[in-house]
Amino acid sequence: MLKPLTAIVPQLAAGVTLAQGQAAPVSYSLQVLSSSPYAFAITNSEGEAVVTNAATLAGKTNTSMTAVSVDSKDTRISTEFITPSIVRVTTSTSTENFLCAQFNVSTDAKHYGVWSYPFNRSIINDDIAFDIKGLQGNDGINYASARSPFFIDSSGFAVYADTQAMGSYEFPASTSDGQGQISFRFDTTDLTYYIILPRSDGRDKFKSLLTQYASLTDPSPLWSPRGYGPMFWHNDFQRESAWPEGVSSAQEFVADVVDKLAGEKVRASAIMVDRPYGTGTEGWGNYDFDPAYWPDISGLISDVAEKGLDFQVWVANRAVPASKLHNQSLANDWLFLEAQTPLQQGLALNLSIPETYTYLQQQMNFFPELGVRGYKIDRGDENEMPIHEENRQTYLFHKLMYENQAAYWGGATPTKPAGFYTFARSVHDRSRQYTGVWAADPASTENGLAQSIRHGIRSGLLGFPMWGSDCGGYTRRVGDGRPSKDLWARWMWFSAFSPVYELMLYEGSIPWYDYSDDLMDVLRATAQLHTELIPFIQSYIYRGGRDGLPVIRALFLETPDDDNDQVWRGDQAYFFGAEFLVAPMTADTRTVYFPGSGNDKYLEYFSKRDVYKGGTEHTFTLNTSSVPAFVREGAIVPRGDLYRANNRWDEEWRPWLNVEVYPGYGVEESDFVYFDEGRGRTVDIAMVAEKRSKRVCVEYGALGVQGELRVYLKRDVKRFKLKDRGGKECIRGVETLFE
Repeated sequence: MLKPLTAIVPQLAAGVTLAQGQAAPVSYSLQVLSSSPYAFAITNSEGEAVVTNAATLAGKTNTSMTAVSVDSKDTRISTEFITPSIVRVTTSTSTENFLCAQFNVSTDAKHYGVWSYPFNRSIINDDIAFDIKGLQGNDGINYASARSPFFIDSSGFAVYADTQAMGSYEFPASTSDGQGQISFRFDTTDLTYYIILPRSDGRDKFKSLLTQYASLTDPSPLWSPRGYGPMFWHNDFQRESAWPEGVSSAQEFVADVVDKLAGEKVRASAIMVDRPYGTGTEGWGNYDFDPAYWPDISGLISDVAEKGLDFQVWVANRAVPASKLHNQSLANDWLFLEAQTPLQQGLALNLSIPETYTYLQQQMNFFPELGVRGYKIDRGDENEMPIHEENRQTYLFHKLMYENQAAYWGGATPTKPAGFYTFARSVHDRSRQYTGVWAADPASTENGLAQSIRHGIRSGLLGFPMWGSDCGGYTRRVGDGRPSKDLWARWMWFSAFSPVYELMLYEGSIPWYDYSDDLMDVLRATAQLHTELIPFIQSYIYRGGRDGLPVIRALFLETPDDDNDQVWRGDQAYFFGAEFLVAPMTADTRTVYFPGSGNDKYLEYFSKRDVYKGGTEHTFTLNTSSVPAFVREGAIVPRGDLYRANNRWDEEWRPWLNVEVYPGYGVEESDFVYFDEGRGRTVDIAMVAEKRSKRVCVEYGALGVQGELRVYLKRDVKRFKLKDRGGKECIRGVETLFE
C-alpha cells in the first residue's frame, strides 16, 4: 500500500502585473483510501480532501471497464508527487485496451476545459459527454475543434492526461445531493495523467494551475509580429462574380485588396489566399497556382511583400482526386482508405509513415520557395481519417507545416519570433508549439459573434494564447446572408482586443465596396488600435510561453475571490491580459459586471472619465464607434506602432512606443514585463503609488525605441520623453483618476 506523501508548496512569486501581496504557503498530502479497488485523495494542511481520485479502471472496450486494484497482475498503477503541487499517476495494462479515471466532484463546482467549442452556449462543461476530437455542425460556430485533455475544477484543482490517444470525457449535471463524477477514458494501454494543485491560496491560484500545466506540455512560441494582424483574406479570389469592376483575374483581385487597404489607410500585415488557387480538383494538391487566374504569382507575392504584407495560403491534409498529392499517395498506400469520407471527396495522408511525411514536406517546399510566409491550416476534423487518428495526425500535420516554413524563414527561439505565422482550427494540445488557433467557421450573426467570444475564452483556458476569429463571420451568403454593418463593426472591436485580428472578405461583403463610410471608419480605427496594442499582446505571448497564461482570460483567473456567478459563468466579457476588462457588444445595449470587490476599480479606457467599482454592474448603450473597454487601477500598458507593415502612405513613419500608466492608491505597486523583440530581451516597467506622500514613481529599463511615458492623472496627463538607457520619473501631489 502506498504511504501518505506530504509536500510543502513554496510561496508563489509576485505576479508580473498588478501585484496583489503575499500568498500563503500550502501543503498537500496523498492519502490512500482503498487499495482494492485503488482510490486516493489529496488533502490540504487542514486534512480536507482537495481531490478524490475515486477509481482507475481498465477494460476491453470503453463501456465495459472494471476498477483496478494495487495488487492487480495485469494493470499497474503508481502515484507520486513530482513537484510539491503536482501528482503524477501512471497506469498501464497488458491485457486490456482502454484505461479510465474517475474523480468525485461537487456538482456545485464549475468545470472548464477539454474543448474550445462552447457547448450549451457556455464556457462551463455542465452535463457534457463527448469525445476529445473535432466537432462538426454546431450552434453558431462550426468546426470549433481546438481541444486538450485538460480540465479545471473551480474547487481548486486541474487534471491533465498526457496522451494523443482518442478518448472521451464526461462532466456531471447538477444533482440534488450535490455529488457527481468527472471521468475520462482513453484508447491506450499506457496512460499518464497529472493532478495539479494550486501553489498558493492567493489570487493567483487558478493562474498557477495553468502555469503548471504549461510546464508539463509544450508552450506556444513567439510568432512573426505580422501574425497578429490585421490580416485579410477572401474565401475565393477565383470566383469571377466577386471580382470588382476593372479586375480580370484572381491575381488582380489580391492586388486590388492590397491597394485599397493602403488607399483607405487601413493597417494590415498579411493577405491570405484560400482555396481554390491551384490546378486540379478544388484547387489544391498539385503544389501550384493556376496560371489562368494567377499569371505571375511570383511577381504578385514579391509586390505584396514590397508593400509590407506577408502572403499566406490555405493548406490541409486532404488528398482530393486527380491531384498529384492524391495519385502519389494512393499508389503508395499512404491514404486512410478506411476513413468515413468517400475516396472521391479526399482522404488524409497517414503522416505516421516516414515516407509519407518526407514526401509531403518536400512537395510543400514549393510555397516558401515562392515567398509564402505562413499557412491557414484547414480540415482534420471532417472524417477524412479514422476518428482514433485525429489527434495524432493533426499534431503531425502542424509539425510538418511549421518545419516547412521554419526551414526557409526561421523558427522561433525563446527570445526570437518565427519568421512566419501558421494557424489552424483543429488543434490538439501539443500542437500549440506549431500553430495558433482560429475560431473555426462562425455564423455571420449575433450568435456567431457571441459563440466566438466564448470560444476565445475557452481556448485560453486550454493554454492556447495565440487566437483569432473570422471577423464578420464565415458562414455567409450573397445578399441577405452577409453581415450587417452593426454586426461587423462590433466584431471589429472584438478583434481589436483579440491576440489576432483576421478579417474575411466575401462576395457582396467587402467593407470599402459594399458598406458605408461609417464602417470604414470603424475598420480604420480598430485596425490602428490593434496595431498599437501589438507591443502589449506580444509581451503577453512571450510570457505565455513561460507561464502558460493566455491573453484572453476568463474572469475568474483575475478575480477568484469574487463568488458572483457572473465571474464563474461570464462568457461575454474577459480580461485582456491583466490590465483590461473588455465586454464586446452583440446588441445596442448590454450590462457589464465588474469583477472583484470594492477595492477593484476600472476606468473607461477611451474617455478616461468614468470609474466603476468591482462587485457592481452597469448598463451601457453604445453605437458601433466604440466598445466597453476598461483599464484597471495600477495598470501599465505599452502601446505603440513598432511594425510598419503596409503603412507606406506615411513617408515620415518611425517606430514609437508610449508607456501608459494608470496609478491609483488602491494598488501600491505594479509592474509589467515588456518584451523587446528587437533586442530579444525583457524590460521591467514598475510603478509605485504612495498614498501618504501622494507621490507616484515610474521606473523603466532601456526600451529600445523612442516614445513617451504617459501618466494619466485626475486633471492632467504627465508626459515624459523615454530615455535611451531607461529612467525614473516621480510626480508629487498626485490626484489619481481612481479617487
